[in-house]
Amino acid sequence: MNLSRNFEGSAHNQQMDIQNIVSSSGDTNNNLSMQHTNGNSTTSTYEGNYQVNISSTGFELDTITSSYTGLMRIYRLLYIADHCPALHNEALLTSLKYIQETHFTSLYKQVLDEMKKQNIPLPNDLDSTWYEKTQRGYTQKLEKLDTDLRNFRTNSIKDSIRRGHDDLGDHYLDAGDFFNAIRCYVRSRDYCVTPRHMITMCMNVIKASFYMQNWSNVLSYVSKAEQAIESLESTTKSSSSSSSSTATTTPSTTTASVMNPMDVSTTNATIASDAILGSRLKVYAGIAELATKRYKLAARHFLGVSFEHCSNHFQDLISPQTLIQYVCLCSLATFERSELHRLIIMSPNMKQYLELEPSVRDILLKFYETSYSTCLALMSQIESILALDQYLVPHLRTLYYEIRHRIIITYFLPYKNASMTTMANQLNTTIDVLEDELVSLIRSGKIKARIDSKNKILYVADTDQRWHAYQHALAITKQSEKITRALLLRSAIIKVNLCVKDDSISSSTRSPNNNNNTMNVSRRHFVPTGQGNMMMDEGDLSDDAAMN
Repeated sequence: MNLSRNFEGSAHNQQMDIQNIVSSSGDTNNNLSMQHTNGNSTTSTYEGNYQVNISSTGFELDTITSSYTGLMRIYRLLYIADHCPALHNEALLTSLKYIQETHFTSLYKQVLDEMKKQNIPLPNDLDSTWYEKTQRGYTQKLEKLDTDLRNFRTNSIKDSIRRGHDDLGDHYLDAGDFFNAIRCYVRSRDYCVTPRHMITMCMNVIKASFYMQNWSNVLSYVSKAEQAIESLESTTKSSSSSSSSTATTTPSTTTASVMNPMDVSTTNATIASDAILGSRLKVYAGIAELATKRYKLAARHFLGVSFEHCSNHFQDLISPQTLIQYVCLCSLATFERSELHRLIIMSPNMKQYLELEPSVRDILLKFYETSYSTCLALMSQIESILALDQYLVPHLRTLYYEIRHRIIITYFLPYKNASMTTMANQLNTTIDVLEDELVSLIRSGKIKARIDSKNKILYVADTDQRWHAYQHALAITKQSEKITRALLLRSAIIKVNLCVKDDSISSSTRSPNNNNNTMNVSRRHFVPTGQGNMMMDEGDLSDDAAMN
């Protein structure tokens, strides 16, 4: 039984119901189209129940248990148990221990049944009555929260009703019931009276939608939360400006309150909290963009995450090591070398991330230094570790192919011809595989070259630069001639003060005896001049006549 796949399937089945809840509350989701790679991409090898060998990587399970907390730690452990035979038993035992810190009884039962089926020894301190006690406690607390919410509605206190919905949603979330959690969070929106309440509601919906992998809902509420933060900041600025103006008019009575250290510390704490919130939103948006194959947008979101915030406050979401891995792959596949140097290598914030992952730092530096052979070798060494990340693995092969293609294009750019044997050695591949990659790049138009398959040489496609220059010059000349003739015509019309007669007069108002005259007038224009009035035919107003 594949535990992680069972969880993903159940979360996917709830997404349609969530869309109905959100639409009924007046929200609309951004329907993101899946951006497929070009026709040259091959099917990922990391599909289904694949297995990863980590014997040569030195990867340990403590890396996950020490870097994550909450449900994210449990899901990552279960994913490792499904796809890493060497850590299967240890990951299941560890996840079982952490599940007991929640009310997720359904997942606990699945893991326990799986361990019994595979004859994995259970821990000696396992509480056999935990399932019944937790289920009973969950039901009792659920009834209490539901009763409290009814009382709040009877009293018609908006803030109490909002907090009642939030508490009930948190209880559902802790038990893994994400559908009911989102339903409670969305219902609290009608009782939000301040931007701070809207931010709390959005963050709750984002968290539950993230666990369900409902990425369109995540991106939708991230934008709503950012708008609420902007509204809150504008309100704070306006209030601070008004207080400062008041302090200027009455300094004797307001100086003490303005300079109160308690108020200053509260303001600083609020600013720091908003900064942490902004970084968290960037992480959510980055993972959602990664899941929808918008790799460049994902990299830019991740680049805006502060190292201090990520290392101290995001253990329930992402670790600094994982974030820099995402940044490395997405940026190498989409950024230019100048952007890599400016935004990552020379960034003080990113340098702190890179110090935690020397292998990722070496990959970026070798790519920037065009040491492609070493870069690809380092990438192959960490591929098995990256394959244990459930959010990255669906895109791992695509990102690796994009990086290889960029390396091939950059490698061949300064040459008129290149030996495919030398290229294969530099790119750590075989000639046949390299030839297939070159064919796909040529067909997609990324490389303008021809392949000598017999001698294994890649030639730049012959292009007549002189012919292209002549064609470009002729196109510019024709465009200039067209513009000049139009200007001359306009100048001639303005010079003679040309007016066009209005032909909208109804024919019924004209005399029947003047039909011929009327038709003649409608085809002629009245041109007043300095010497007198003159009638001109339409043919006389051609471009050549005007210029002559």
